[in-house]
Amino acid sequence: MSGGAAGARRPASGRTGAVSDRTEEGAGTGAGPAGAEPPAAGHGPGTAPAESAEAAGALTDRGLASARRSAYGALAVMVLQIPLWTVALAWTLHLDGSMREIPGLFAVLAAALPLSVALAAVAALLLRLRVAGSARHRTALVWSGNALALVLLFLLGPNLNTAIALGTWWAAVSVVPPRRHVLLTTPLLVALPVVHALLLDLFDPVQFAVIAGFAVLICAIFRLIDLGMLQLLEIAREAIAGREARARLAVSEERLRFARDMHDLLGHSLSGIAVKSELAGRLVRRAPDRAEAEMAGVQEAAREALREVRAAVSGYRSVDLAEELAGVRGVLRASGADCEVSGSPEDVPEDLRDLVAWLIREAGTNVIRHSTATRCRIALRRDGGAVVAEVYNDGAAGAAGAAPGNGITGLAERVAAAGGTLSAAPSGADGFLLRAVLPARRGAPTEPEEQ
Repeated sequence: MSGGAAGARRPASGRTGAVSDRTEEGAGTGAGPAGAEPPAAGHGPGTAPAESAEAAGALTDRGLASARRSAYGALAVMVLQIPLWTVALAWTLHLDGSMREIPGLFAVLAAALPLSVALAAVAALLLRLRVAGSARHRTALVWSGNALALVLLFLLGPNLNTAIALGTWWAAVSVVPPRRHVLLTTPLLVALPVVHALLLDLFDPVQFAVIAGFAVLICAIFRLIDLGMLQLLEIAREAIAGREARARLAVSEERLRFARDMHDLLGHSLSGIAVKSELAGRLVRRAPDRAEAEMAGVQEAAREALREVRAAVSGYRSVDLAEELAGVRGVLRASGADCEVSGSPEDVPEDLRDLVAWLIREAGTNVIRHSTATRCRIALRRDGGAVVAEVYNDGAAGAAGAAPGNGITGLAERVAAAGGTLSAAPSGADGFLLRAVLPARRGAPTEPEEQ
């Protein structure tokens, strides 16, 4: 008596199994505000939006990676149900003594197990092509899988375990275009169990009705799960692409705005300088006094243009300490790190707030990019005649031998220019502390004087 007959005679009870299959993850990236690395002193406008987009990508990558892991894990569990339910059937037949009673049943099941693993591998490859958007080898994989499914069905016979295993295969085929594949696969999987039972004279209408109803339900549920996981991956990729596009657009708009401002500021002044210098050149021999007056006007116009440019650039560089604290705290919490802020911007003299804001931004960026922190503490306080700003995180294992980055080096220069000191070093077992001590005197410069 064959293994198929045994399977038809004694359906196995259902058990679920979950084992992760590894499928390649697709590419992706994204956007979030305060994680950007601040420009060092002297960087031009337009840098901050670009860096905001870069740091936002780090945060969005985390969400995308989490979505990918969830989707791929669910798809892997679905695919691995093919060999798991085959193993469950073999174990059930072993427990009820069928392997001892039916000659050759062990050999049949031993042949079915590698076939079920091969069918699961084909289903995984098919879903991988669907995720990658590739149509290459789809038809060959579908028909190879159909052949394996039919042989597996012939060996195991129509039973609940086989219905779950082949329902998993059908669900994988149904979510991979073109539709003709599933239209051809369905009749094969429906007709062969009937033909198999009729040939062995084991056709039981009641049993077949129960198995058929269960198979339809399983196929519908599995198809919804596969389709939902694939759509989750597509939505995540579209979201990250949209954020990247918005970030690039923000950078472009900021650059255009700066270009317009510079044109408005310098266009009139440079035109006047050109006209006056040309006139002075013509008058230098005929009317030296008038030429000298015109050159004095050129000098004054040049100084005024320089003052306007410095004022504009200073406005581009300025950041608000309160907004920066709120932004860094929000981004850290979004990345999974609890952030505690002690002190307030009022504890920092107004002339130092811009520098402290840059320090908070750089520290927050480093926590997001270079640590696995679960807790971050930001402290602002007055200590005698000094202002102390500290940022601590608990996820900097292995940072002891790390060299300071460009952002830290730039901050150290700006702090030194303000008469303060900056330290950035490991603290405790796995912590890292960025600490700045600044003199709390009025009029302290926050960046080197421009020449």
